[in-house]
Amino acid sequence: MRLHDARRSREMTQGALADLAGVSQSAIAMWEKGKRTPRVEELVHLASALEEDVSSFLPKPRELEPLRAILRAETTELDHGKLGRELERVVDVAEELPMQRARIIISATDPHAAAHELLAAAKAEGPPVNVARIAQLCGVRVVAKPLADALSGAILELDDGPVIAVNEDQAVGRQRFTIAHELGHHLLRHHDRFHVDLSAHTEAGEPPGYNWLHERQANEFAADLLMPEVMVHREAAEAKSPRALARRFRVSPMAMSYRLVNLGLEPG
Repeated sequence: MRLHDARRSREMTQGALADLAGVSQSAIAMWEKGKRTPRVEELVHLASALEEDVSSFLPKPRELEPLRAILRAETTELDHGKLGRELERVVDVAEELPMQRARIIISATDPHAAAHELLAAAKAEGPPVNVARIAQLCGVRVVAKPLADALSGAILELDDGPVIAVNEDQAVGRQRFTIAHELGHHLLRHHDRFHVDLSAHTEAGEPPGYNWLHERQANEFAADLLMPEVMVHREAAEAKSPRALARRFRVSPMAMSYRLVNLGLEPG
């Protein structure tokens, strides 16, 4: 498109440009349609013929509004006014962390299938499932820091890779579920630049881009990841109570109770 616009602005035909650049007219046509890419030396000849700088024909990096600006703009509508600043501080911490290379790539798009595929690829043993390690294997860094009571966690897509923020003031079981939940949002491709999960929507406002189906899928993914069906059935046979089972899996008693019901195992 840039080549086409530069040529038309000079009222030059494809044939005339081809003659000046020493290439065929069909090559000009293919380049303008984006079906082929000119070599470096051809770009030099094209730039000279059009009296343009070579850099004007090079692909431009994707221009994205700074993540901090997006966070600030989209969280100002929430009743909890400090949320944007909280997340900006998470970005500050995350940007100091080394880039994490993804060693596991998940292809499944169904939450249950994705969790099962991830557990198998990570060769997860347990309980408890090491969710922080699994996130790292997926190339996702985890930042745990004190956050506002209204904020459970978030997934942020930085230029050098994704980061999960988790509220370390919350119970360990809740933190583990938050990491798994945010990892689900990331792997199931529920967001573009960031996703925020609040502790109480009614008190803090509805998060930007809230989608109830995505939330349900992320919860299903997290439950399957932290409380795999095979492990739960095996451990439930020996556990004295749902609370003891929750401690074994390092999840909240409520999360384990829901899991037992969903698996058809009546909590004792």
